[in-house]
Order: sequence, then structure tokens, then C-alpha cells
Amino acid sequence: MTLVEAVMASLVLMLGTSAAAQLWSHGLRSSLDLAKREERAHQLDALLLASEGLARKLAVQQGPASACPDAVAQLLPQLRALPTAGSATLTQPSSPAGTLHLRWEADGLRRERMFSTTALRLCREGDHAA
Repeated sequence: MTLVEAVMASLVLMLGTSAAAQLWSHGLRSSLDLAKREERAHQLDALLLASEGLARKLAVQQGPASACPDAVAQLLPQLRALPTAGSATLTQPSSPAGTLHLRWEADGLRRERMFSTTALRLCREGDHAA
């Protein structure tokens, strides 16, 4: 084996090793990004569950309200006060009478749920006037 062949073999080995290290590094970054995204999704799911729990707790404490919009208006400040552990935001898209539509968003992820105000016992069935 000549010196040129040895240098070329070393160069090929270094290029292969460098490419493998870059691929490994990219794989680790992707795994980390995925883990962070899954954690944010779990946090949003937990916020939805906490939202439902707060609505049920409010219904137990105060009983069914005489008007559903009033009950929802009392609930929203409590929902916005939930600890979000990051940049999660709560919005309330428009929804049909008798429902409560909540949307939690964080870093491009979104979780939505539509609740029945009657099922949550926030108001009585005939009190859905908007």
C-alpha cells in the first residue's frame, strides 16, 4: 500500500465517520424535538381535563345558573387563571347555544373540546338563550 492509498483510505474513513456522526446528531435532535412536542400535547390535554374539572366544580359550588351565558362568563376567568406551564393560550370559538367550546393552543399545537353546559350542570336545559 502506497502513501497515497493510505491517505485516501484515511480520508474515506473520516468522511464516513463524519457523515455517521452528523446523522446520529440529527436523530438526537429529532428525538428531542418530538419529546418536547409530546410533552406540550400532554400539557394541553391536562389543561382540557382541568377545564372540565373546573366547570364541574363551579357547578357543584353554585348550582345550575339561571342563564347559560352567565355561567360561562363566570367560568372563563377561572379557566384563564389555570397554570399553563408555558405559552398555552385559551380561546373560546363561537358555539351553538348550550355548548361551551374551548381551544387551548401552544407552539403550533391545538386541543379543542366542546362541552354541553347542561351535562356539566352549569345551567338547566331550557336556559340556553344566548
